[in-house]
Amino acid sequence: MALWEALLAYALILVWAALLGWLPFRLLEYISIVDQLQPINASRVTSSWVACLACGQANERGYDYCEFCGAKLPTTD
Repeated sequence: MALWEALLAYALILVWAALLGWLPFRLLEYISIVDQLQPINASRVTSSWVACLACGQANERGYDYCEFCGAKLPTTD
């Protein structure tokens, strides 16, 4: 067998292995139902807690200052 035949066979094996590794993932992506699900409207979801930037503790929304360290809480507009 000539060198170019061996290299061609090796290249074909590499291509075939790449396709066999890639194809199952493409098929799973194609049949996935994740894209068909309706996303939750994030603008309607609100949290009743806000984290203090100074100490990281959770505080109820509506307060101006952290109940744990007294730092000013971030405001949301």
